[in-house]
Amino acid sequence: MNHEIIDSQQLAQRWNLTGTFEAIAKRFQRLSALPKSNPRHLKALRIGNQVRYRMADILEYEDRNVADKRRVLN
Repeated sequence: MNHEIIDSQQLAQRWNLTGTFEAIAKRFQRLSALPKSNPRHLKALRIGNQVRYRMADILEYEDRNVADKRRVLN
């Protein structure tokens, strides 16, 4: 499963995001444009003219950001 590659729509479904395709793509683009040192930076692949995401990178992102939220709540 960690070698799987997903697109923006599949990632939006995973994160239960709603909105237009353009709005969702723009949100992911903003996260990808953050500095790599920022914990909210989202790694993305460009295959041709399409943006894709590795499942391993998504899982890492989710772990990193859930851990940050737990730290704030405690």
